[in-house]
Amino acid sequence: MRQLKLFLLLLPALCAAPVHGQDPLVQTIMDAVDADTMMWNLDRLSGQQEVDIGSGPMLLLNRHKLSPGNDQSATWLQQKLAQYGWSSTTQTFSSTGHNILAVRPGLVHPGRAVILCAHYDAIPAPPALAPAADDDGTGVVAVLEAARILQDALFENTLILALWDEEEQGKIGSIYYANVAAANDDTLLAVVNMDAIGWDGNGDGLMRVHARPTAANSVAIKDSVLHVNSTYGVNMPIAVNTPGALYSDHASFWAQNYGAVLMIEDFDNDGNIYYHTPSDLAIHIDVPYFRRIAQLSIGTAMLFARPISITAGNNEPPVHTSALSVHPNPTQDIFVVSALEGRVQELRMFDMTGAQRHVPVSAFGGSSLLVDATALAPGIYLLEAVHADGRRTTTRLVRQ
Repeated sequence: MRQLKLFLLLLPALCAAPVHGQDPLVQTIMDAVDADTMMWNLDRLSGQQEVDIGSGPMLLLNRHKLSPGNDQSATWLQQKLAQYGWSSTTQTFSSTGHNILAVRPGLVHPGRAVILCAHYDAIPAPPALAPAADDDGTGVVAVLEAARILQDALFENTLILALWDEEEQGKIGSIYYANVAAANDDTLLAVVNMDAIGWDGNGDGLMRVHARPTAANSVAIKDSVLHVNSTYGVNMPIAVNTPGALYSDHASFWAQNYGAVLMIEDFDNDGNIYYHTPSDLAIHIDVPYFRRIAQLSIGTAMLFARPISITAGNNEPPVHTSALSVHPNPTQDIFVVSALEGRVQELRMFDMTGAQRHVPVSAFGGSSLLVDATALAPGIYLLEAVHADGRRTTTRLVRQ
């Protein structure tokens, strides 16, 4: 049977962390979420600005399953994923239904996957316009934003960016995917589903997370959402719905006993007044609110995917998060730890449960340490260095 496990990256006792987060890589990823980029993409996905998918400028006016705009939107989304460095495939489940999947295999545990997702289809049906900016254009462009930020990222576990089709007809695309995953006995660590995350009509900033106690580790994923919110500087008011509603794609995974959560605006008490109408336009999106839910959703997915390294979006220089150098990393046996400044006096190693691991360490050169990781199991480890001046710095080691 598939194993559904919650892996916590939260090791508060191990190191002096940045003010807003325990994991500097997760914090860097969340900080990189750019509202202007998301709104630029949303204007095009919702038909307010032209796109060119190879046949000249056009508007994506309707993403309903019966509209040509649905397939045109799928093509544009795959082109955007490719622009951001992600290869994608389509999972066809009917003559009109096509899920879009972009997969980054994990370096340590490729058989364990995390899904960050939204649905790209829309209503009303043609000939009406269906811009669907909030439902669910906001979720879709948040997935695209994750792709942009993570274009060169490496993870311990596999990350899947998924865009479902035909949610509006009863979650058909995600049901198909979840059923196939269960039949294949796939291991899914977490599913973070974003559906309508940009409307805050009363300005109270409240969002909702839906979880289900009977669905694997769904409640634990919800707890991770709350942790990210308080620890990584998002600080949104959050209402928890448990047991959660069944009206979006997360419920397809609950039905197969996979852990999943729904990230959504306050649909219960402050629903978008333009919901499912031709007036669901990007102009009505509360942009700062939208960015914060996108940050929270992406950050939660990162806790489970476990980023090992990233390069900032759009081919910017690599982000450096440590005062330590580890080489080679990933390693299979022997590696060298060096301080970028000063000298390492003591080195400690912890696994991702927080347990200290004792391995042979010897001096190497004037200011470096030689470490033998042969006895370690494959996985991610946290190295904590105590410097001669009393400072403590940390970095990650990947044992292949």
